[in-house]
Amino acid sequence: MLPQPQRSYAERRMTAFGLNLVVMALCFALYELGFFGRVEGPLAPANIGRALAGLGFTVSSFQALLVAVFLVLLGWNWVVNLVAHFTGRRLTCSEESAEQGRCGEPVVRRRRPDGRGWLYTCPRGHRRTEAHFHPLRKGKLANSLLLAGLAAALSFYLS
Repeated sequence: MLPQPQRSYAERRMTAFGLNLVVMALCFALYELGFFGRVEGPLAPANIGRALAGLGFTVSSFQALLVAVFLVLLGWNWVVNLVAHFTGRRLTCSEESAEQGRCGEPVVRRRRPDGRGWLYTCPRGHRRTEAHFHPLRKGKLANSLLLAGLAAALSFYLS
């Protein structure tokens, strides 16, 4: 992969300005649709509440939705890591040498010739029966959303 050239100060500022205009246009559209509650529109909180009540959505349904969102936010990376591990993704060579340390190249997984277990081969030609798995970890945003979901679920449960 080729390194990307550094953008100039003016290019970075123009990109930021353009994104700011897009966000501002989105906020104006949401305002005109009544999302912020000052203008009567289809997205006004009272209209959203009436529409959800018409569909049979209750406070208990909302609590269950918050708990479900919390559980999804809690377990999504476990599922992704299990799928990646079982499909042989995110694996690197575990060959170690005294002068170079761990190889660390991505490996290709194939069945061993005897049919029992796996054989991992890296581009440097190392052939091993084990490889190092690199799990996907949650970042700050995912953990923040997880805590916000937990706080919302707990506040509705306790009220």
